[in-house]
Amino acid sequence: MTFTKRSLILPFASLSTAAGVIVLLARWIHGNFFISSPSALISFGLTAGICYLLAMALAFIILGICLKKHHVQHNQSFLLATIQEKLSGLNLKFIKVCYLVVGFEIWLIQLISMSVLSTIMFHIPLYLTLPFFLIIVVLLERFLSHRGLLWLDSLFIIVLFALLIFIPIYYFVQNGASSVYEGIRLYHPYLLYFKNSYILLFFIVMQFVVLGQVLFDKSTWYLIAFIKPQKVRSSLLSSGVILALLTFSFTAILMIALYSGAYGQFEILILTFLYEVQPGFLTLAFLLFTLLAILTTLLVEMRATKPFFTHKRSYYSYMIAVIIGLLAFVLTVDLTILSVIYTFAFLHITLLPFVVVLLFTKRSIHKLSWLAMIIALLSGATISLASEVLYGLIVSFIISCIAQLSLQTEA
Repeated sequence: MTFTKRSLILPFASLSTAAGVIVLLARWIHGNFFISSPSALISFGLTAGICYLLAMALAFIILGICLKKHHVQHNQSFLLATIQEKLSGLNLKFIKVCYLVVGFEIWLIQLISMSVLSTIMFHIPLYLTLPFFLIIVVLLERFLSHRGLLWLDSLFIIVLFALLIFIPIYYFVQNGASSVYEGIRLYHPYLLYFKNSYILLFFIVMQFVVLGQVLFDKSTWYLIAFIKPQKVRSSLLSSGVILALLTFSFTAILMIALYSGAYGQFEILILTFLYEVQPGFLTLAFLLFTLLAILTTLLVEMRATKPFFTHKRSYYSYMIAVIIGLLAFVLTVDLTILSVIYTFAFLHITLLPFVVVLLFTKRSIHKLSWLAMIIALLSGATISLASEVLYGLIVSFIISCIAQLSLQTEA
């Protein structure tokens, strides 16, 4: 498995700011599902999802501010090109493994989302629904053109904005904002508790986690590569602002979904909005939105993974193995979105100092950087088992920062 110039070239045409925002939002909008994770809501209330999504928006803004001309004037993913250029030996092998592993988080969240949707809407066993859906994803990735994927992303964004504008207005006008608020106070008063001092620590740690996730995200750099260089910064800044604004629309829809009573045993509570919908067209529209959110995220992830491989046979063999493995894992293990995010957060926050040095400095990478990251990762995981997960993440980040700063040398 080697990187070659041929494998890195992206055939996409250059996109404008509007098209760049569309493809970036289509990739990252799946993070809004975290806002309605029961474990997060019980621990932090509504502020958990809001903080997480604001951290994601801020990460885009930070990336947009930090990008220079040489980061975007490429006909290939700058992340892959830099990995090829600056890494070798065990550093290269370790980062190549991380490059593939971070994609598992996206797959797991989408499979959890699809399993909840299947339970609510279709009442079909998961061992039938999920394989059928994944077959459709693989076929679309194989035969859908780049232009077709852009049209699919555009359709998703149109449905997204139509719903996020119409749904809150429709329900607040019909039922009154006060009735929604009183329903939340009656059935879920803990959601409105905003004096949890722990939430500030959660936001700070999640900001570093999400920043590490964005900077090392193969899909983001893949999409950046086919946006016009002069439009990349505006696309990222616009995407960040829009994500921040969408946070409050999703929060409103979640409150509408929950205000009339106790929620069911679902991992993504915002999808229980389907129970509350009265007009049939809203049911279909929200169902279409959810399916497109899952589908576009997975298609972009698969397209971004393909340049990693020099041969199509290797790529499809890998994807089939990953899909079968993760499908079996989801069907046999009881997962929560919060547990998935926390698990991969250790990898994101540990990689952050290394990725900053790799992408934004001219320093040479020390040959023992891979070992420093493994030590930081294991140290944080050990602390999290003995104490709080957030404390473990802080330990991983501190150790990784100290190690990377002490190991790097001038080019």
